[in-house]
Amino acid sequence: MQKSDTIDDSPIVKELSSVASTAIHELEMTKQSLKEKELELKEIAEISSLKLNSAVNNNQDLQNKVQLLLDLSSSLETKNNELEQKNKELTIRENTYNTLNHELKDQLEHVSKTEKDLELKKRFLEKKIELKTEQLIKSKKMAIIGELTSCLAHDFRNPISVIKAAHEIMKEKPKMNVEKRLQYNARIDRALQRIIHLVNDVLGYVRVSDLELNETSLLSIVESSIDSIAVPQQIKIVKPSNDCQIRCDFRKLEAVFSNILTNSIQAVDDEGKIEVRLSDEGDSVKIEIEDEGPGIAKSVLPNIFEPLFTTKNNGTGLGLSICKTIIEQHDGTISVKSNPTTFTIVLPKNL
Repeated sequence: MQKSDTIDDSPIVKELSSVASTAIHELEMTKQSLKEKELELKEIAEISSLKLNSAVNNNQDLQNKVQLLLDLSSSLETKNNELEQKNKELTIRENTYNTLNHELKDQLEHVSKTEKDLELKKRFLEKKIELKTEQLIKSKKMAIIGELTSCLAHDFRNPISVIKAAHEIMKEKPKMNVEKRLQYNARIDRALQRIIHLVNDVLGYVRVSDLELNETSLLSIVESSIDSIAVPQQIKIVKPSNDCQIRCDFRKLEAVFSNILTNSIQAVDDEGKIEVRLSDEGDSVKIEIEDEGPGIAKSVLPNIFEPLFTTKNNGTGLGLSICKTIIEQHDGTISVKSNPTTFTIVLPKNL
């Protein structure tokens, strides 16, 4: 027992024990360090793996972006080629436009010159037409004067012959009885009335006086017109049952109605009916004078208001022309139709 205790307590054993203990401790420390390193390596491996994956993903993104840039570059190149082509086309169009513009400018200058020439020709022709028109008007006036003189000479011859014959008979027979003398005087009176009528027609046509406008009853003008002419007993004139107020020249319209009524009396051959109608049409009034005569030939209708145009043997052809002038002075219209013969006059109420 003592020998064993001695061995255990020897310095060598203690030193070995100490070395072993130190070695074990260092081994443990080394194991611990290795575990820590292993953990660090795992962590580094994980981080590396993550970074590698991230790098791979980034690389893919970069590849995609590079491809996108390549596609964009290709597209831009295509667009650039298209733009260059369009630029060439625009250059061609610009050249064409400049050429056309130059041509149009030349044409415009030519047109402008032509317009000026045409304007000068137009003025020249207008002046020429104006001179020709004046000459025609003068010629027409001279022709009318000539026709009028011829008509008057012809129409005056008959009543003057009657007056001359009656006067010579009365002069040769100074002791003629009163009854015979009255008959010849009546002939002279009728002839003088005929001459006065002819002169009044001519004066009414040649001398157009101003209107004397007054508010008046149209019915009163019709009645006054009827009273101013000789109406045979066999002729019935139907007056309108209504009335209308208008601004007009009483005497001139009276002359118009008297003239038309006289023509109607002659047309019905002293037997028949003449009807006068009035129609209120708002701002205007319509007067119709209709007779039961044989009517007016279609060939005559277009010329019936022309001066010196007449179908009567003893007419001047001025009566209806004067009527038309008076109606137009009143800003109205006058027309005629046949079968039955109807004169239609339209007049404004407030001239």
